[in-house]
Amino acid sequence: MTMPAQIQAHPFGAVLKDIRASLNLSQAALALELGSTQRHLSFLETGRSTPTPSFLARICRELNLSVAQRANLYAASGAHSPYEQRALASADVTAALDMIEARVLNNWPFPALVLDASWNILRCNAPFLIVFAPFLKAAGAESNAPANLLSIMLSDAFSGLIQNWDEAVSILYFRLQSAAAKDPLIRELFADARRRGRFANLPDMLLSQQSVPVFVPVRLNMPDGTIVEMSSLLGKLASVQDALVDGFEIELMVPLTQTSETRLLCAAKPP
Repeated sequence: MTMPAQIQAHPFGAVLKDIRASLNLSQAALALELGSTQRHLSFLETGRSTPTPSFLARICRELNLSVAQRANLYAASGAHSPYEQRALASADVTAALDMIEARVLNNWPFPALVLDASWNILRCNAPFLIVFAPFLKAAGAESNAPANLLSIMLSDAFSGLIQNWDEAVSILYFRLQSAAAKDPLIRELFADARRRGRFANLPDMLLSQQSVPVFVPVRLNMPDGTIVEMSSLLGKLASVQDALVDGFEIELMVPLTQTSETRLLCAAKPP
């Protein structure tokens, strides 16, 4: 029996099924979590039923979904959504970025930036602009499009300055592996880097390690020949209820030694 066209086209069932699969739950297990029945969930996933507002709220509440997942569920249901689909250039998102820049980035003495889910640089502080100026220019930061941090990191100009690239690349690899599952641009850049052999030494490096260190520093060769050892603090705003802003990541670069701190502070000062 062929379902009516309006039911076949209804996207809610596909979104619900994808979320259920991401949580590794069967229909029966999800029904138990939601206090529903497997038959009801089957009807929702096949488009034979549509969710009520109270059921949508229950899914979001009981499954601890991300903001993006909640927004997708409401959008697919056709019901009124409390999660407005804001654009990057909207006044609300601009105000959020202004706040992060003023309250966080500008109070951090070392390079700091805000990335979107594709690792495009949305905001950065003065130390970042000074230290990374050559790479930003090469990445086309003067155009209308934002520079992409991943493109910079994987470029010959930047990666050639990483003294311990073979060691540090393992951290980048696993971070990208997770990000690529969620973002098409990261997935494309990651695949291109693998084709170009950027991670070719990773298997040998993993096999040769007797134990994994607590963390791996990035040793960056500065223009004067000194080495700066750095890592990063990664953070997000905890109270975000917007799917776009929820994907933003705040990256604060941290010198790992006193010598690195002194050198980085000097490098970050305007000429």
